[in-house]
Amino acid sequence: MKYHETEIRVRFNEVDQWGMVWHGHYISYFEMGRIDLARRFGLTPTDFVKMGYTAPVIELKCNYKEPARNDEELIIRTTLERPTKAALTFKYQILRKKDKKLLVEGETTQVLLDKKGELVLIIPKEIKKRINKLLAYLEK
Repeated sequence: MKYHETEIRVRFNEVDQWGMVWHGHYISYFEMGRIDLARRFGLTPTDFVKMGYTAPVIELKCNYKEPARNDEELIIRTTLERPTKAALTFKYQILRKKDKKLLVEGETTQVLLDKKGELVLIIPKEIKKRINKLLAYLEK
């Protein structure tokens, strides 16, 4: 399976007093990659709401290997595991663009809730159709 790539540049307000990206910003970088990929297939939070669902993150993993620094260009690599249950698990890698060094890797898992806030146990047909298109894109 391949990754979808999103390029960003570290902004000054994202670094700490040591000149390194503050650890919490990597989570927002994951989100940027996920939304960039999801937008192509109608799977953004707005799209879920329009279909009558929400998809909260229930698990987050992040493994820091080396810090990014101010004004560095980064590549956010995002992929989706093929669902085996009614949950979406996205995996991420953040690389420094100039040398492709792996800086951070992680994953998020989301579940589907209906309008009443109840857990959906089977992925609805329309969402599954969109997920399958996304997976086909990643398998090219």
